[in-house]
Amino acid sequence: MNESFVTVMGNLVGDPQGRSTKAGKPFASFRVASTTRRWDAETRGFVDGSTNFMNVVGFNALGGNIMGSLRKGDPVVVYGRLRVNQWVNGDGVNMTSVEVDAYSVGHDLARGQSSFSKPERIQYDANDRLADPNIQASLDAREPDDSQGDGLPDEEASSGGGDEDGNGLVVHGGFSRTTADADTDDYVVANAG
Repeated sequence: MNESFVTVMGNLVGDPQGRSTKAGKPFASFRVASTTRRWDAETRGFVDGSTNFMNVVGFNALGGNIMGSLRKGDPVVVYGRLRVNQWVNGDGVNMTSVEVDAYSVGHDLARGQSSFSKPERIQYDANDRLADPNIQASLDAREPDDSQGDGLPDEEASSGGGDEDGNGLVVHGGFSRTTADADTDDYVVANAG
């Protein structure tokens, strides 16, 4: 697999635009202007060079976070996969554009300060098994919902979680592990049948 990955530093030319794919997946796109700077020995100072304009696209949660975080003029650092698109327009003119499929986007902290906040995790596929709130809580290093105060997630408590003696936690439809097994790698299949 031969792919080119780039890191681009620049400023947003305009506010990000939020859209959806044909399959309903959200994404955000924006343009970055990246101007080179070089040292000029004659003037004994830095001078601006040429400016490169690139389209940047971020999908799913990255796209949502881009929409909530970036505005026109913000200095950003973008890391992603480089794509060069070539086509012929309606007038028969060869056209070229440069696009970055972003994996990571952030403010350029060498040029200012930023404040980070972590929004709730957005689940785009309701049928995804990772949509379970307890799994999401473990991914976010939060405690599962335990409003009943019995030490078990509410979903488990209502269905009599644990083994026959009430020890440990059973994850329905998967594997279970009792507190007696806590120091071993022995797993017991639950709800097999």
